[in-house]
Amino acid sequence: MRVRHDFSARKGKTRKSPDRNDHNVKFPVAVRDMIRTCDILLEVLDAREIERTRNREIEKLVTDSGKKLILILNKVDLVDLKELKKDYVLSDLEPYVLFSSKNKIGKSRLREKLKIEVKKLKLREQKARVGIIGYPNTGKSTLINALAGGGKVSTSAESGHTRAIHKIRFNKDILILDTPGVIPDKEFEERNIFDSKKHFIIGVKTYDKVKDPDMIVMDFMSKHKGKLQKFYGIKEDDVELFIEAIGKKYNFLKQKGKVDTERAARFILKDIQEGKIKN
Repeated sequence: MRVRHDFSARKGKTRKSPDRNDHNVKFPVAVRDMIRTCDILLEVLDAREIERTRNREIEKLVTDSGKKLILILNKVDLVDLKELKKDYVLSDLEPYVLFSSKNKIGKSRLREKLKIEVKKLKLREQKARVGIIGYPNTGKSTLINALAGGGKVSTSAESGHTRAIHKIRFNKDILILDTPGVIPDKEFEERNIFDSKKHFIIGVKTYDKVKDPDMIVMDFMSKHKGKLQKFYGIKEDDVELFIEAIGKKYNFLKQKGKVDTERAARFILKDIQEGKIKN
């Protein structure tokens, strides 16, 4: 795996790759150091895509190290909680917290849970360290801002926005460490359409940067039958005809009146990613 991190202060130069930036380092070095440093780890998951945003390798590292791991099911305002509880045996995810900074869900419960777990550590002199881990754009920085009172960490819709580890004072006994987003190494190059779909759904790649937007629209339509048609008021099940209808409806046209299907597909993906169309 790789994690986005800022090592500009280190000695020596990093060899650049044309399709990578200077903030990519091997997963074991950065993440193992984070796990070793922290007493408690919070893994932030997207409630819309719990399994896709779980990082089993990191979870194993945390549990093997004997550290406490709490799963944060973030963005629950974008899901139907009744459906979520039907799809998942939530008790299997314990300990977990349902969270939404937008709808102010879970903030008090998480704060109390952290205080309880820190008391169990029985630390005398030093502050307890709580690490925030997870895929890019699952809402780690927003979570910290909600816990620490807002304005502590900058946020962005673009993945990889967090460049370096931030330390935020939670209270006199607890320090929160915000890690850059971690992407499994095998997914980093986005070698196939499956990873491209996954990276769009969980927000690693924004709607304007994913490859094959029409394929991702097709995948969404097959998994969530009728939702796009209902949202846009277009009764068309064939994905190509549906995208063309969107292009005509919103005037996404090229020369000679031909529909710009890529622009239309990305327009649909934008609405999905911004939460206008609930999964």
